Amino acid sequence: MNSKDKVTLKKVYIAMLFDGLAVSSASVVLPLLRAQYNLQYDFTGLLLAFLSVGNLAAALLCGILPKFIGMKRTALLFIIGMPVGYGLLAVFGMQLILILGFLLIGIAKGASMNNGTVIAGNAAPDRTKSVNMINAMFALGSMLAPFVYAAAMADTLPWWTPIALLAGTGTVLWLFFVSIDFNESRFDKTSPKSENDKNVNKEWAFLKEKHFWLSTALLFGQQCAEISVTGWLVTYYKDQGILSGIISEFTITIIWLAMLAARLFIVFVLPIEKSRNSLTVMSVCSIITYVLMLFADNKAAAVITLFLFGVSIAGIYPTAIAQASKGLSNASVGVQLPIAGIGAIAMPYITGAVAQRIGIRGGMACSVIALIWMLVFAILLRFEERGEK
Repeated sequence: MNSKDKVTLKKVYIAMLFDGLAVSSASVVLPLLRAQYNLQYDFTGLLLAFLSVGNLAAALLCGILPKFIGMKRTALLFIIGMPVGYGLLAVFGMQLILILGFLLIGIAKGASMNNGTVIAGNAAPDRTKSVNMINAMFALGSMLAPFVYAAAMADTLPWWTPIALLAGTGTVLWLFFVSIDFNESRFDKTSPKSENDKNVNKEWAFLKEKHFWLSTALLFGQQCAEISVTGWLVTYYKDQGILSGIISEFTITIIWLAMLAARLFIVFVLPIEKSRNSLTVMSVCSIITYVLMLFADNKAAAVITLFLFGVSIAGIYPTAIAQASKGLSNASVGVQLPIAGIGAIAMPYITGAVAQRIGIRGGMACSVIALIWMLVFAILLRFEERGEK
């Protein structure tokens, strides 16, 4: 790997830290928004759903727009939505404006993660490690989010101070992408016509790969569970009275600390040839630890089971993406992530709608179905891998 690629990777990794810090704080500020604007469970779930709608929209558009305006312009156009979205949350309390704010934050998240994944995946010699490293840095940023939130929650400060700080964090993320060399010639398909046709066919060859679709189905279930659980976590512990006050805010730190540890383990310890087998193991552990978490009714049990759940589910997303196709491109990411993102849209809203009717614990239990779905496709992937051999 040349020095230019090394600098690019370092910048992408740092950008993902700010991405995690800004995006994961959206769920941390939900209780604040609920209290300030008197939001119901079902509308809160709708806000989380639009966060994922934005993520999905960005994944689609990041696979199309670069052909017309370039990767970097596309990324910068969408990532500016991070500070703008948080600005809207701080200033306006109308429901449509709140939805727009979460939509813009989701678009920025999708654009930063998708472009970061493609850039680092092609610049690094080991794609699985680089994709897991990106997600590890995202997890580190997410882990720090409650600390930033708590630091800005002094009684003498306006209620919107944490949100304004997050808008500033989003601006820093945008500036990092301004400085990153996208090396777009690496993705240039404008060679002579016959050669270009070959490149196009090669670029979309992943659509014929069975394991690509199995990985995508697995990611659908993973996104259902992870996005819903991390989005509702603080609200769940507060409303159940298991963890109260500022302590409940730090449940986000616990789960992302667990995810960071697990992803670093995958990067530096787990043999690459064991990746698909590990998907099955992680899926089983995710089901067991999540069910235990739902039955935890005291602080110690809540913290321990939450940490174990974070460790269990952490590596599924990056490992499935890295193993989904023989070639990582805007096209493959632009197909896989939007399909998987449908789960990230549906489950947070379903959780809120069920919680509105039978309580927050019943809503959180819906994610068990998504985890079982995830396990089924992890097993199918393992069988498909054996068939290839």
